[in-house]
Order: sequence, then structure tokens, then C-alpha cells
Amino acid sequence: MKHRSFKTILAVLFGVCMMATSCEDMLTPELTRFSDQFAKDSVYSAFGILKSVQRVGERLILLDAARSDLSTTGTYTTDSIKQIANFENPEDGSSTLLNAADFYHIINSCNFYLARVDTVLNKNGVPEMLREYAQVQSIRAWTYLQLVRFYGSVPFVVEPIEDTDQAAELEKNAPRATKENLIDLLLENGIERAYEIQHHLHLPNYSTVGSVSTRNQFIPIQLVIADAYLMKSEYEKAAEFYYDYFYYEKSDDYNESYACETGQTRNADGTRGSYYPDADSWIRLMRNVGNDLTTVIAGATNSTLGITLTGVAEIFGFETSSSTSGTSVSPNEQYQQILPSASYISLNEAQKFSVYRLDGQTEVKEYIEGYGDGRLYGTAPYVVYERNGERNRVIQKFCPGSGAYPTNLMGARGFSVNYYLPVYRQAQVYLRYAEAINRMGFPQIAFAILKDGLFAENFPTLSTHDVDLNRYAINPLDRADTLGVIVTRRDANGDVLTDTAGVVLTDTVFWTDDDHYRELPIERNVAYFSSSPLSNTGGIYYLTVDEMLRASNYKFLDFWTDNTWQRTNAITRNYGGIHSRGCGITGGTLDTIFTYAKMVAKKVAANRALKAGSMSVEDQLNLEAQLHHGDTLMVDLMTQDEIIDAVEDLIVDESALETAFEGHRFTDLLRIADHKTKAGSNGTNWFAWKMARRNVDVNEPVANYDAALYAKMQDPTYWYFELPKKK
Repeated sequence: MKHRSFKTILAVLFGVCMMATSCEDMLTPELTRFSDQFAKDSVYSAFGILKSVQRVGERLILLDAARSDLSTTGTYTTDSIKQIANFENPEDGSSTLLNAADFYHIINSCNFYLARVDTVLNKNGVPEMLREYAQVQSIRAWTYLQLVRFYGSVPFVVEPIEDTDQAAELEKNAPRATKENLIDLLLENGIERAYEIQHHLHLPNYSTVGSVSTRNQFIPIQLVIADAYLMKSEYEKAAEFYYDYFYYEKSDDYNESYACETGQTRNADGTRGSYYPDADSWIRLMRNVGNDLTTVIAGATNSTLGITLTGVAEIFGFETSSSTSGTSVSPNEQYQQILPSASYISLNEAQKFSVYRLDGQTEVKEYIEGYGDGRLYGTAPYVVYERNGERNRVIQKFCPGSGAYPTNLMGARGFSVNYYLPVYRQAQVYLRYAEAINRMGFPQIAFAILKDGLFAENFPTLSTHDVDLNRYAINPLDRADTLGVIVTRRDANGDVLTDTAGVVLTDTVFWTDDDHYRELPIERNVAYFSSSPLSNTGGIYYLTVDEMLRASNYKFLDFWTDNTWQRTNAITRNYGGIHSRGCGITGGTLDTIFTYAKMVAKKVAANRALKAGSMSVEDQLNLEAQLHHGDTLMVDLMTQDEIIDAVEDLIVDESALETAFEGHRFTDLLRIADHKTKAGSNGTNWFAWKMARRNVDVNEPVANYDAALYAKMQDPTYWYFELPKKK
């Protein structure tokens, strides 16, 4: 590899604009980019491919956000964005957002690289280009993943295209990649070898570009493979690769530093008033590349150096101005083309923010009323426009400000541009892992990702009684009735366990033989929980022996025997799952609203109301109340499929609360619809209803929706953009 300074490389790559292409030559190569030395200078070529990725980053966010159920259009929305938002199927070429050729320029760059790179070359006994080979495979696979997400069926090309005749032939005759076969095509063309190389050598890491490490600009190959499997609804393989990523990254993505904090108002006499959620601490995660925000598309810091990636901020409602010293940004309603929808805002406001406060020497639990999920104020805070003094919500995820809390009548302020766009966040990946394991049949552990976090201390200890002991098992159906007896919980030494208040902990216990409750033959051992979770919150107390025992058969579901997942301060601090980021202390027994039984009952009732076609809010709430008794889910009144559907819908809600407007909501809903259809439900109806409710308050009856949009979303023609047609 030739030695060049990184400043020289970046000056070339970020300072030179690439050629534009017409809508009629999607696969036609930019041959001026590929010299005979391409791929022989590993660093230079890898950076060139990253430069190509820059060209599609903003449209991935905007194309998805415009069509999402979380967004709507406004007074200043342009015709091109309205066409996309209203599913009017604009043609490729009618908008710069719809240039599919840019994706194929990334792919062709990767194909040239993979055809020419010397993976055998060693320098001082170290493989010179293997890391780059694996990463180029990953970028190519990721690019195909995006094409399939947005276009449905696309030509799959793995050879370098060197002339227009070859391009025309391949565009016509190449195999087509779809959500059903993409993972198979990737496996046939080297992705498995690339995974093994990355597993052994890790990602390339040259240095820092601006404020972003190059390591965070490359794409972990496990996540691309997992996403491709999840798209195909192969849940076990998807979960396996997500877990592989967690295990080798070993990140603490539930760290409470990403939780919204609580502020407190002051009364007129100077005394403390009510609490409110403050999202400033949470929105800062969008600035901290390398922890929760692990993979990004990076841009230049000003327009003289290249693409600044300010287009998303502008369409979301910010005016930007670039100079050699950087880019300034301020809210301007005339730029606001995509706005948060009524569905998104009301979903946030429907949540409960949980907090402890001191009343003298007593710690008191309460829920902050009237504000909902704190993440709303970090994602879409109120701003006051300087031009006319009006106050409105603006999507600020790509240029976060401060003052992101509901009591600030002046609105958020102090905005500054992020010079990068998110590709993967830890929370997003855990939500997809939850999606996979829930469909595998593990809804309680999936829900724990939302409520508690998968720390070892949150799990009870799974054991089996010795034949010489009095044997019992927790009811796998979690049902309390006359067959149950109360048993005191004890630790491994036989000592009685108590909670933090000194109250003795007990369990309702059943003799069990499959689903029949009776005394067991003396020779049988049965599984049981030998000790309670150690965490301060009470942990995953709703986990049944049945689910934990089944989970123990999968390495990628075992978070309790491997010390990788230990968080010893979970015993003394209020660690929680992803929901705690926006709703305070939600873990274990501390939160009595966001519980497994109550939330599953809520979604089962909602889904039955949807299938009924019409049900009043009052009737839906009455049904919900029948499906749980306190914190006990009445599983005899529902099917396992209904429970899995319910937890899946909770994951969909959490994805909206945590990752709104980051570029994957619309296609997430399509993927979830596929899961439901493959499980025997009508996923298309569910998807159409979700989309048709984009401008409806989530608390309104299920029969309230946009009938015209519902009908349009029944037709798969409107789900995907069309590739350009040859004229």
C-alpha cells in the first residue's frame, strides 16, 4: 500500500464532486473513477467507497421519514415531498431523492474493489487488505439491503461493469434480489467469508476524520447479515447474529446516562413545584459517536470540503449557512417540509414518566402527569420562530439544541449541526433483536429488553430440585388459583430473601406436569427458580420457568450464566431497559404501570378491537381490564399468538419513541407486517391501518382512520419505488 497522508486523501475525496447520472442509465458505470490502481491502494479505495455512501445517506432518511406513520406534511412542503408522502409514485428522475443509480455506483465500486484486491498480500506477516475486503463486502451487502427495502426487487450484480453494453445486458438479465432471497444471494457471494475475516481481524480503523473515527464509518457485518435474515423472517438466524454483535462489542447500551432526566419547576414564592421530563441528556446521544450511536455516514464540516449532510436538517425545518469555520443552523418554518404527526405526538403523550422523590426522609414513587415520554422533547421540541414569533414542534435529531423540555415556553435553542447521519444505534439493534426473539416464542425476554435490560442480575437463577428435596415449580402459565400454594423465596444457602424494605419475598407455586396441576411422581425432578433477581429494581420478575428453561437451549438467549452481561452496580442502581430512556424508572417491580401483564393485556385488547372493525374506547378498556388481574396476565383468555403479536406491537411503539425519523420506520412496519402474515394474521390490514392512522390521536377509537390511505396501502404497488425504465 502506498503511503499517503490522511489529509491528502481527504482533500481529494471530500473536495471532488462525482459525476451525475441520468435516470436512464442506472447501472452505467462511472469509469473515470476506476484506474488500474483502484483497490491496490487499500485505504484510498476504501475511502472512495465511503464517499459514494455519502451520496445516499440523506435520501435513506428522507424517503423513509416522508412516508412514515410518524410524520405529516405542512404549509411549506414541496410538491416532490408531498408526492412521496402521499404515495403518488413519482418517477426516478423527477427528484434527486429518487436516483437509484447512486446505489449502483456504490455497488460497482465494491465490485471493482473485490475483483482487483490482493487478499493474499502480507506486510510483516500481517494481512494487508483482508479487513478492507471484508468491509467492502459488508458495504455492498448493506447497499443491496437498502435497495430491497425501498425498491422491493432489484438487479443483483457482483461483477464489475466496464461498459454501457454490459450494463444494459445485466440490467435486463441479472438475477433479482428480494426480501425473500437477499440473504441467500449474499451467502453465495462471499458474505460468510467476510464475516469470518471481520470476526478475526475486526473493522478497519485508520484514524479520526473530523470528529468521527473511521471505525465508526464502517458497517459491522453481523448487523447486515442479521437484518437480511430478519427481513426474510428467519428469526433464529437473525437473533444469532445480533447476539454475536452484542457479545463482541460488549457495550452497555442501557446505560442510564442516556435516560431523560427530571427537572423541577419553581413556584412564585421560590419553593419547588412539580417535576417534568428533561430530554437534554437523552438527545446528546446523537452527538456521541461510538457508544450508543455506533455506525454513521460522515460528512464534511463545511461546504468547501465536500458534502455537509445538512439536507435532512433543512427539510425537517432548519435554515443552514456554511463557511470555512463550520455550519450554523436555526429553525425556520419556511424550510419545514416534514413534521411530526398526530399519531407520533399522541403516542409520546400517552406514556407515563416514572420518578422517585424524597418526601422528608421517605422515598415516594410517583408518575409525572401531563407530559408523557421525555424523548418527545428531545426529538421534536417546541421552537419559537424568529420571523413571526410562532411556536411549533420541529424535528431536531440531526441538529440537536438545548432546553428540550415541556415547560420552556421559549422553546429549544442553541442548535448545531451533526456532521454525520446514523446507520446503526445500539438501542435500534436491541429492538430488532427483541423483534426476532419474540417471534421465536420468547415474548417475556423480548419485553424485558424494553422494561429492564438484559443484565445477568435481572434474571432469576434457574435450577432443578434434587430428588431428595421437596420439589415444586412456578406455574408456567403464571396463573394464581386454588391449586397454588405460597412458598417463601430463599437463596442458595437457604436464607429467606427480602426486598429493600425488608418484606419477605414469596412465590405462588404449583405442582406441574405439562399443563396439568397435580402431585408429581417422586422420581421426577422439575425446573424452578432457586433465587430471585439480584438487581435493585426487582429484575425480570415476570419471567416464567417455562420460558427461561426453553431459552437455556440457545446460547444467544443466555444472559444469566456468562459474566459478559454482569452489571454489578445494577444491584444498587436503577438500571432499566430502553423504555426507561424516556419514562424514568421503569425496571422490575418499581414501575407498576409499564408491566408485562398490563401492557400485553392492553395490546391484546387493541388488536381484538381492530379485528372487530369497530369498538368504542370504553369497551376496549373494559376488555383490557378483563385480560389481567393486577400484575397477573390471564393467559387462559388469550392465545400465545396473541401474546406474541401484543409484544411485537409494544416493540413497534418503542421503536417510534426511541428511533423516530432516523430512516427505517416505514420499512420496519412492512417487515413487521410480513411477520404477522407468516404467523397467520393479516399483516397487510395491520400495516394499512397503522399508516392510515398517521394523523389520528392514538387514543381515538380504532375505527378512526384515513379510509383512502387505508385502501391505497392494501396495494403493494405503493409500498416500493419504481426503478427507472429504459426509454
